[in-house]
Amino acid sequence: LHFVEGNYVDPVQQKELVYGAVKGMMDTLDPHSNFLTPEIFRDMKIDTSGKFGGLGIEISVKDNVLTVVAPIEDTPAWRAGLRPNDRIVKINGESTKGLSTVEAVSKMRGKRGVAVTLSIYREGFDRIKDVKIVRDIIKIRSVEQEEIEPQYGYVRLKSFNDTAAADVRKGIEKLEAKQKLKGLVFDLRTNPGGLLDQAVDVT
Repeated sequence: LHFVEGNYVDPVQQKELVYGAVKGMMDTLDPHSNFLTPEIFRDMKIDTSGKFGGLGIEISVKDNVLTVVAPIEDTPAWRAGLRPNDRIVKINGESTKGLSTVEAVSKMRGKRGVAVTLSIYREGFDRIKDVKIVRDIIKIRSVEQEEIEPQYGYVRLKSFNDTAAADVRKGIEKLEAKQKLKGLVFDLRTNPGGLLDQAVDVT
């Protein structure tokens, strides 16, 4: 740290160097471990509240490439035709190489009515294509439930937001209001994760 401060060609901020060092340390772990600056942490808390301005896609980092897990139904991204496994190469012309999911989300989220351009590569494309998507208010309904057959239920959890455990409980209670369940299919496919305490409570 002192060597860089004393010898780098331009003046450097100690806080930015420390943030970069901690970010690099976390990046060596796995795609789901991230260092959050205070600004990005505030954005993440908005994300897990279940309502925010954005595009409506769940993303992850796969093979070091920012990748769509799934578009959320009836959102701008869903209407724009984004699909699971689409690779997001650029956001508003800026490369996504090296971005964590949290950093990428912070670039895509923002004021309703503002357009964001995603440069997408999909298997079968002969070139990268730009998709212009206008932000909207995204409301996450985290749980869906239905009866598969008598005494057997289905519950899907879309994300571990701050009401996940309570919503799962309500979903099961709605199913059991008709009759006691003998079995339950609990669907976590394309769930991007979320709050650890909610994951524990759901379990």
